[in-house]
Amino acid sequence: MGERPMQKESWGRSSASSGVMATGRKLLWASYLCSIVLVLQYLAQPASADPVLATSLGFCKPVRIENNKTEQCCLPAPRRPPIRFRLPKVHRLRVRRPAHELAKDVEYVNKYNLAYTRMNALPDDDPRSFLRQWHTHCSFCKEAFLQRRLNRSATGYPLQVHYSWTFLPWHRMLIYFHEKILGSLIHDPDFTLPFWNWDNQLDETAGAIPQIFLPYNPPNPRINNTFLYKGKLRNPNHMPPKVLPLNFDLNLEKERSNWTREQIKNSNLGIVWNMVYNKVSAKEYMGGVYNTSSNFTEEANKSVGESGGAESLHNTAHEWVGMLNNSKYPDNQDMGVFTYAGRDPVFYSHHANVDRLWNVWKALPDKITEDGHRKRKDYDDYDFLETEFTFYDENKDMVIVKLKDTLDSRKLGYKYQDMSEADSLWINHKPTVSKPSYRATDLTYTPAVAEANNTIGSTPKSFELKRRAPTRADLQGTQVEHVGELSEGVVLEQVRVPELMYVRFDVFIDFPKATEETDEDKSDYVGTFTHLPSGVTAVKDVAPQLAQIEDDMYRTLNIRFSTSLALRRLGITDWDTDITVTVVPKFRPGYYDKTITFACLRQEFT
Repeated sequence: MGERPMQKESWGRSSASSGVMATGRKLLWASYLCSIVLVLQYLAQPASADPVLATSLGFCKPVRIENNKTEQCCLPAPRRPPIRFRLPKVHRLRVRRPAHELAKDVEYVNKYNLAYTRMNALPDDDPRSFLRQWHTHCSFCKEAFLQRRLNRSATGYPLQVHYSWTFLPWHRMLIYFHEKILGSLIHDPDFTLPFWNWDNQLDETAGAIPQIFLPYNPPNPRINNTFLYKGKLRNPNHMPPKVLPLNFDLNLEKERSNWTREQIKNSNLGIVWNMVYNKVSAKEYMGGVYNTSSNFTEEANKSVGESGGAESLHNTAHEWVGMLNNSKYPDNQDMGVFTYAGRDPVFYSHHANVDRLWNVWKALPDKITEDGHRKRKDYDDYDFLETEFTFYDENKDMVIVKLKDTLDSRKLGYKYQDMSEADSLWINHKPTVSKPSYRATDLTYTPAVAEANNTIGSTPKSFELKRRAPTRADLQGTQVEHVGELSEGVVLEQVRVPELMYVRFDVFIDFPKATEETDEDKSDYVGTFTHLPSGVTAVKDVAPQLAQIEDDMYRTLNIRFSTSLALRRLGITDWDTDITVTVVPKFRPGYYDKTITFACLRQEFT
């Protein structure tokens, strides 16, 4: 978006030894190289980059799943010409309510189940059918279609609605039309989906898989919710009273099984605080740019993908609900993989909460930037606002929606039940204060080399990062006018992630001793990156594929971590103090010999 990359070594400058000066010169040279690489990448982008048309019209291919199999997720062709979306006339806002509170509402549960039963009974060629509803997510999120320009000509790149600024608005409209279809099938225009309020640490039941999606025990003869649970593939080890741990790590599940409710609560509060409150810019929270020059599946990208805090936070629930490490279901069905997530009703309830948090994020105060008065807001970029999506509505019409019409849920006719009391717990959360783990200039760590295969293996690795003060040049491409409104962060540039590999790592600043067991509820923790694979959970399941892996089976992503507030809490208040960035991989068994490569580590202001 125009920020200029800079990079520095990780120590303060209290020592003027020749070794430190030599290291500094090397790091400055690496900084210049990194900057040159970024400029060349920018210049290489086509001048004709335009907003994207995300549509199921035209070319469609089966999506790849485990063991070289495919799933046919293509959608039926529209029977009538597509129509333009018009904002509804809103006389009264429909209210989405939390799923854990609705479990005792007999009328609602029965109505909710009836709507899905009727949706499931529709013929397969009906775009409103449950089959086609989950196929919508499968196809748009697994690159079944080609990206198109607004004139409908194909760019030749696969269409992908994750890893960018399209993630939040596309999923908002997916569940908007899903909700409208369900309501029409039971003749209730006021029907709303429930939201799984997993960030709620005030109510001890809110973070569990909601009862509404499970058999009642003891059975309640007045309630019929059979469709909401029967045949759905969910991890039996993660049933209530267990609650979603947002720091979930399969490798540590046994070790953390004895965590108290208070430990889980504090960890969850810290992670939501970090991934929502701590993200002040649209780029940090919503994700990176996506236009007709974007191609996330090739090594020689015109541009690369970048998930925002919202998407990164939401991944854990997908993983935790899916059938992890079950040899009968190697694709981690249903929730644990893009291909099948939409065939579990929990998916739509989960994304309703993601959607709710988007609203909450925009209303949060700024206690992050130096000025402290920055307003959080959506992108206002032309390519963002004019991007178009197509969905099928309750009348079986294909509807073309401009992204600019998706940004205000009230204009779409709905709002969320007020959860401000529960939200205030993570909004006001204070991570455990950490003391700097070092300040000795005789300790050195390897700087990331620009335009190189810097590697992250299965063990923690620390890199030096040289910092500098922001300048007016850093304002270019941002949404602010004053340097004091900028948010500081670190970016792992062009991280090359195998599509079939589960990847997770935590990132800490100024804590090179961090390990897999390090608590995330600390001032030096700045975030987690999670990549959900095509569902494959163990190397043995995909050994034939990994042995002959091709370039198009990789994703190339930028991964951003916000550091402004963490630095202040660590007592780093000047721009002349350099830091270490420590990456703590959490690979699954069978992947320990694998490495992830990235091109550059840099400081960036947004």
